[in-house]
Amino acid sequence: MNQLIRIFVVFFVLLIALVIAAMFFDDRGYVLVEFSGRIIEMNVMSLCISLIFIFVGLMFINFLIKISLAAASGSKSWLGSWGQRKKQKAFTQGLLALAETNYLTAREQLSKIEDVDFDGLNLLAAADVELQLGQPEKAKVFWKKATSYNKAALAAKLCLIRDALNKQDPSTALSIIEDLDEQQQSQVPVIKLWAQALSQAGKWQLLKDKLKGWKKPLGEDYEPLMQHASKGSFAEIASKEGAAQLKQSWQSLPRGTRKDPAQQASYIQQLIDQGLHSDAENALVEYQKSGPHPLLLPLFRQIKLPNPSLAIKKLEAWLKHDDENVDLLSILGNIAHNAGDDVLAEKALAKAIKLEGRQADLILMATIKENQHDDGQALQLYKQSMQQAK
Repeated sequence: MNQLIRIFVVFFVLLIALVIAAMFFDDRGYVLVEFSGRIIEMNVMSLCISLIFIFVGLMFINFLIKISLAAASGSKSWLGSWGQRKKQKAFTQGLLALAETNYLTAREQLSKIEDVDFDGLNLLAAADVELQLGQPEKAKVFWKKATSYNKAALAAKLCLIRDALNKQDPSTALSIIEDLDEQQQSQVPVIKLWAQALSQAGKWQLLKDKLKGWKKPLGEDYEPLMQHASKGSFAEIASKEGAAQLKQSWQSLPRGTRKDPAQQASYIQQLIDQGLHSDAENALVEYQKSGPHPLLLPLFRQIKLPNPSLAIKKLEAWLKHDDENVDLLSILGNIAHNAGDDVLAEKALAKAIKLEGRQADLILMATIKENQHDDGQALQLYKQSMQQAK
């Protein structure tokens, strides 16, 4: 357009020059044009005016053509926007139907935009719909498609990992996890699934090694996971090589590992499972010198020795500083009963029940009363335990 204006200006200047020249020389000139047998005669002034009108007409036609083309292009754009609005509407209605648990409607709406780029969110939603409709294989297809979108890739892979673990297929889950980049592997949801996959695969030592670096991101979940991994590792050693090798393997571990309460709890549990109650008692007392630990304390209940003097002495020492601790009283009652000392057991349990009538303590006290042939008291305690359960 700017080029046409420049041409028009140059042309108009030339025409003005012709007019001025004709006026200056007082000679209007003569122009004869013959075209297809037609003869047109005019002077220079008429020619200039005619050319100006012709040029302006051409510019006007050019303007109309451009306006028409712009209108046609705008129409296409409008049609495109209308189509996009339809897709957005299907996406919105699909998500709303999913949230409202109207899964068939959600499937219908989301199927309309299966191949539309919504950063993979539509595919994740469609997979969720299929999962809710009991079609896990169809959901799996959508998850795999969603992995091709950067923003949805991690979420889709997490779903695929969970699906593999639900099917007891840890090798597939581990394969997907190992293909993730370092940043993705460091995220807490991935770490938890990674631990579950290693556990399913029975890779206990590898799990324990990994957990050392996962302690901070896992937070409160670290100890249960470490306890589970250690339990599996110690059970594997005991079943393959025996109790002696179990104790030897424990002693060969680094001092820092042996000070980890989660690993201590797993080791002691395995000693108890192997019937090494005396070793378990010694370990429980040794590892709780600074006070009772929530992971270790409950294990006292499983100690079955004719004379668990170390354990009883430790529990009574703690009770001197906290004589209304129901957990300590209950555990003392359990270990005393296991040792055949129902007098001490009854004394500890009676106080625990008075402070807080827990069902387990009521049942154990009822058992003791049965052993003493006090059936009336036993029945009353059993009824009380049933009421506590409600």
